[in-house]
Amino acid sequence: MGLRETKAARTRDQILDVAAELFLAQGYDETTMEQIAERAEIAPSTLYRYFPSKDLLILGRLTESLQLGTVLRARPDDEPIPQVLAATLQGALDSFHDEPRFSDLRHIIDISPVPRARLWDVFMQSRAELEAELGRRMGLPADDLHVQLTARTTITIFEIVAERWWAGDHSTPRAAVLDEVLTAVDAAGIVLPAAERRLARA
Repeated sequence: MGLRETKAARTRDQILDVAAELFLAQGYDETTMEQIAERAEIAPSTLYRYFPSKDLLILGRLTESLQLGTVLRARPDDEPIPQVLAATLQGALDSFHDEPRFSDLRHIIDISPVPRARLWDVFMQSRAELEAELGRRMGLPADDLHVQLTARTTITIFEIVAERWWAGDHSTPRAAVLDEVLTAVDAAGIVLPAAERRLARA
């Protein structure tokens, strides 16, 4: 990373830290972009260049960990699907920021309609990107049922691992939590809903 990129990343982190402090102290609706710019000691135009809207500020680092499609695209094309999905999950988990204020910020997101809706948009876009890239690797359309089930199961596993890691004291490596969950999935014998014709044969 060059000097320019390093400075930009430092400014971005500073903005996110200041915004988090203000959101937690005042609430989402009560905090303005002008207050954030003033506290971060930057011009409002600079703030809007980094974050065009306030909802993107409170989502900040949370949305970075949801980019599974982006992580998958960076993997070698010749990796077998099971291995590439495990590596994708690990890459997404590695992007987590060990933010001690995460739970409080997530609560603000959950009770604030605008960032909550934006988070859903980010999630849906991320899911579509994962399905598109996975379909390309599997030689199938993104809306193929096999692709959709594989992608959405992967996302569910990601959510479970993330929840378990955040609920702990963060002393257990994320890779260990992922391996524990994947091992449990292998041995789970998961019961799925049965199609009507299958029930009729039973």
